[in-house]
Amino acid sequence: MSILPKADFEKIRKSYQNSYDAVLYEVDPFGTRKGTTDTITNLPPLKNARAHALAESVRWGEPYTFFMMPNVISWMIPLVCDGEVRGGLVGGEVLSDNDSYEQLEAINHLAAAGTFRPAAEKYIQALPVWEQEQSQKAAEFLFSLTCCTLSWNISLLSENRKKALRQQQIAEEIHRRKQGFGNRTLMDDERTLLSLMKAGDQKGARRELNKTLGALFSHTADIRLLKAHVIEMMGYLVRNAIEDSPQMSSLIEKNHDWMAAIIDADNFETLSNVVADSLDDFMRNIYLHGQNRTNETVARILDYLSENFHETITLEMLAVEVGLSTFRISHLVKEQTGKTVLQHVHQLRVQEAQRLLEQSNMSCTDIAYESGFGDQSYFIKQFRKWMGITPSRYRKLYHSKTGSTDS
Repeated sequence: MSILPKADFEKIRKSYQNSYDAVLYEVDPFGTRKGTTDTITNLPPLKNARAHALAESVRWGEPYTFFMMPNVISWMIPLVCDGEVRGGLVGGEVLSDNDSYEQLEAINHLAAAGTFRPAAEKYIQALPVWEQEQSQKAAEFLFSLTCCTLSWNISLLSENRKKALRQQQIAEEIHRRKQGFGNRTLMDDERTLLSLMKAGDQKGARRELNKTLGALFSHTADIRLLKAHVIEMMGYLVRNAIEDSPQMSSLIEKNHDWMAAIIDADNFETLSNVVADSLDDFMRNIYLHGQNRTNETVARILDYLSENFHETITLEMLAVEVGLSTFRISHLVKEQTGKTVLQHVHQLRVQEAQRLLEQSNMSCTDIAYESGFGDQSYFIKQFRKWMGITPSRYRKLYHSKTGSTDS
């Protein structure tokens, strides 16, 4: 069943496509695309990304541009009437970069979510390449067009927009006084960082974090102020994650550990390393819990996998940890997340291997043991299965992309 009356949707669609050659579609409040049987577009990670974008667009009372997955940008228009969120309009899916390495990241993201690689390649390669400014203009145009076409009461969006503008003005004044941060506010940086992490774009999130840390350091060399800013940023990320998924309340305890490490850092380099490690830990939890929003037992299992994937993990160990039979654990994890326990472990290990390939000079043999695979040939086999290329080829592609020769 459509969210908008058919005549209104067609009027908006035709006017929009006359100005922007992009596909317009409806999503329900849970991020599910309406009126399609396409198996890719409603994969859990994509639905979660759209659901989060819809919540953010309602929260800020404006169109919300976000990363649907690594290198793929989309934008959400909230459909709200009389205080009820009925769903949203997605104004397109476009590539932000035509680079083959970046496209590989998006293809791997879909493959990891359960799509056959040929189908994932076809899906990504069919997307147009847009400049980010063009996406933003399209989002603003669609928002205005939707508001003008519909006669709905959008007072909720108007009120949220006023609050957002108030917060933005306060942030801009703080920003103006600080000086030296460019045109973006720290709030913008944090929102972008969270969006990248929810899209599973770990590299993009790390780049955004480095930009934020550089901006902070350009403002003050006082390590105490830097720590205060970083602790505030981590609190923002944790708070938003828990609001999005209450099952992630275990992040509160983890955040205490991260804060302790941040407080103990005695220089900027140590602080940067601590924050990077904390961010990697945070993203692992975002990835896992993004696939489970309701079951507390599965949340405990995912927490255990996140903390112990470097070591040998068996179903018997999990049975002791959560007090269920191995059969029940296997069934429950597969039912709730769409993946087996072993698939979760393998993907966590591959993600860790990616990080080590990018940030260290360790050999593939050492990385195999460090990431938990133990055997180099098995590591290479699993890495190629998940990423589509060998570890050594991945490292060469990464360094050719970043222009670096070492980590």
